Amino acid sequence: MPLRLTPLEYMLSRLNILPTPLFDTPLAPGIAKILVTACELEVFDVLGKQRLTLQVLAEKLNCHPQGLQLLLQLLVSAGYLHYRQNTYSNTRMTRRWLLSSSPVSIAPYILHSPDIVAIWDHLSEVIHTDAQVIRMPYEEDASLPENQILLARHYAGLASLATALGSEIISRVSMPPNATRLLDVGGSHAAYSVLFCRKNPRMHATIMDIQPGIEAGIRTAKHMKMVDKLSFIEANIVQDDFPTLFSDPFDIALYFHIAHLLQPELNQATLAKVVQTLRPGGILVFVDQVTDQTHGSRLASLMVQFMALTMVTVGGTCYPFQTVKEWLELAGMEQVRNHRLITPGAALITAVKKA
Repeated sequence: MPLRLTPLEYMLSRLNILPTPLFDTPLAPGIAKILVTACELEVFDVLGKQRLTLQVLAEKLNCHPQGLQLLLQLLVSAGYLHYRQNTYSNTRMTRRWLLSSSPVSIAPYILHSPDIVAIWDHLSEVIHTDAQVIRMPYEEDASLPENQILLARHYAGLASLATALGSEIISRVSMPPNATRLLDVGGSHAAYSVLFCRKNPRMHATIMDIQPGIEAGIRTAKHMKMVDKLSFIEANIVQDDFPTLFSDPFDIALYFHIAHLLQPELNQATLAKVVQTLRPGGILVFVDQVTDQTHGSRLASLMVQFMALTMVTVGGTCYPFQTVKEWLELAGMEQVRNHRLITPGAALITAVKKA
């Protein structure tokens, strides 16, 4: 975690002797800000090549040494950098999660995080009205340069998070025998489809989304060298009729991080269309923040409840497992199963289409 307490500090906090609210504000927002700034400056990537002194690092980053030192000292205290023998280097955590060369780098999501924090500026309105107050970036005019930058950052962040955390999800899904066709509903960045296709080399994925999402998926396909494994169909998953788009049934369908964006009746209707595209015995894989599936984890509970509040701000909501189960069963699915994940904050639910 960003704020690292000593054993004594932790004990004093538990005994309510230390003013614990100060850890959440301003320390936590401050740590978040220095981390975003470090990613913007590419501090970690520059240090990924070798240990460097302050002066050399400042020259490479085109920063004032004394100004940069203020940032570096904070990164050391927060656990992102080591400082030994007058040189700085990345910690083990940083090498795994924040280097662009790491296959599980979440640096793009860190760069996207201020856009999420900006949504929280409207929380007071939501608390007073329980109503949507802003729109998601892909609902705005995508032709505007500022929105194009925002969308690129949005999809790159989501793709990095999916790539970093999706392996556990993929490993928990039992694919139908001889499965070769996958439909990724609203799959945009296509990172999950890439993971499924890598697990099963015979698999071909079709990603269905609106135009900005498709553009992001094509970038992922090229970056991951999976162009021959992925196809894209531009469509509105709520408005369009799925059976008219596809002539052959799919073995697997993904409904990942869609439910929280839609109201209950739209989820029910969209899932019914998804199920129509599956062959009998086909698998539907559902991933989202499910409000009652935190398994006693305080971190998972915090992440899910933050998502719930954030989604109301942009017109969505989060749902309990029983609601999701009812949607799937009404759509013609059975064997609805919830899988407990090690990674907190999301629930994995699978179901099988009735024969």
